[in-house]
Amino acid sequence: MPTARGEPFTARAVVLATPAYVTSALLREHDQELARLCADVRYTSTATVALAFRRDAVKHPLDGSGFVVPRVERSPILAASWLSSKWPHRAPDDRVLLRTFFGGARDPQVLDHSDEELVSRSLDAIAPLLGITGSPLLTRVYRWERASAQHEVGHLHRIAVIDRALERHPGLFVTGSGFRGVGIPDCVADGRATGAAVATFLQSCNP
Repeated sequence: MPTARGEPFTARAVVLATPAYVTSALLREHDQELARLCADVRYTSTATVALAFRRDAVKHPLDGSGFVVPRVERSPILAASWLSSKWPHRAPDDRVLLRTFFGGARDPQVLDHSDEELVSRSLDAIAPLLGITGSPLLTRVYRWERASAQHEVGHLHRIAVIDRALERHPGLFVTGSGFRGVGIPDCVADGRATGAAVATFLQSCNP
């Protein structure tokens, strides 16, 4: 396997912890079927907007972690998170830090919107719900292109086929949100499971 500079090296085990479409590109010259299976995992783009306010500008007690918005509400946001309530020291005592989420399968063109429009949509969505008055003290927009893997109907079957295809390449392992878990806890669990599988494989090479 070559490095980015084209220098080859030999390894007994290789772990590809990359988005499925990157994994596909890395495997294309070695196994076209496996590359195609990885490429079939769909990804969507997302954006998050951070908003800071004076504490007295928000009537809601923010005694939770936030909320998820069901599709039936037809809201421009997917969810809102109360960062200063979820984790300590994210904001001074007289300030609050909130975050809204956009995009995913509901709004695949989210990155086409300007920062100003995403901030405006955020305020329109949360101000009535949280009793917010006045303008935010700070706004930040973060964009994540093709960052969210979509585990659609049939995904488990696809992963089973990928696992069988990997058997053709002893010592090759794949992990990441595109395969066995979207959320951070699932990705951590799969990373640990993959590490254990690598250890078992290497031990088998040195009986």
